[in-house]
Amino acid sequence: MACSLKDELLCSICLSIYQDPVSFGCEHYFCRKCITEHWSRQEPHGTRDCPECRRTFTDPLLSPSLKLSNIVERYSAFPLDAILNAQRSSYPCKDHEKVKLFCLTDKSLVCFFCDEPALHEQHQVTTIDEAYEEIQREMKEQLATLQDSERGHTEALQLLQRQLTETKSSAKSLRATIGDAFERLHRFLRERQKSMLEELEMDTARKLADIEHKIQRYSQQLRDVKEGIQILQERLNETGRHDFLEGVAVTSERLKRYLRVVDPALCYSHTKEDSGWRPYPNQNNGVQ
Repeated sequence: MACSLKDELLCSICLSIYQDPVSFGCEHYFCRKCITEHWSRQEPHGTRDCPECRRTFTDPLLSPSLKLSNIVERYSAFPLDAILNAQRSSYPCKDHEKVKLFCLTDKSLVCFFCDEPALHEQHQVTTIDEAYEEIQREMKEQLATLQDSERGHTEALQLLQRQLTETKSSAKSLRATIGDAFERLHRFLRERQKSMLEELEMDTARKLADIEHKIQRYSQQLRDVKEGIQILQERLNETGRHDFLEGVAVTSERLKRYLRVVDPALCYSHTKEDSGWRPYPNQNNGVQ
């Protein structure tokens, strides 16, 4: 059926689908360019013939066919060959069993006999089997991306946990050192001791608050990544192709926020720069 339909839309000269189809009185149609070039090879002032029926014309007038042009345009815009050659789906429409396709642009199942073909013109429409393979491949790539992100977030959290422990330990050690130094200076250094301890406590509080904030943020991002992985794994575990493809649009929309999670590698330089303590200038004040 698809072959006979396409044959009716072929120019007999170039054997391609009509481009600007015209006729000139004998019910046969040709591309305007094809028939013009055909006649240009004949005698300059002789009669013109029809390549199909060999009927001759003295001065033929080329008449465009708007209806045939529209048919050609609609045929070219929608893959009728794929539709008519597709196997019947094992998941029929509610009202009747017809051929099923899938629109990759809209990520939705398409029944050519139920849906308006115009809704999917210029869209990427393909068969169920090809759509299943394509979306399976895309989702596996997304799963790999999220799994890489999970590993990166886990490493970042481990680094932050180590920095949290080191910061607390460093603060405790430095606090004791400052206390011993100022005790040896007695009253002369009491005010200085108080000032540096206050500065230390403020710096420690800032660092701890910053690390705690990062831990909370990366923990939330890790939960989001794991939720995205769970969503993809549940979708990939669908055994039925119809069930798998039917919720693809919703799944893709839900995954957008998970796939926008910032790569945790970007935080490494910042977190490493903040690790450890920097010595205060003249912190011993010359006291050995």
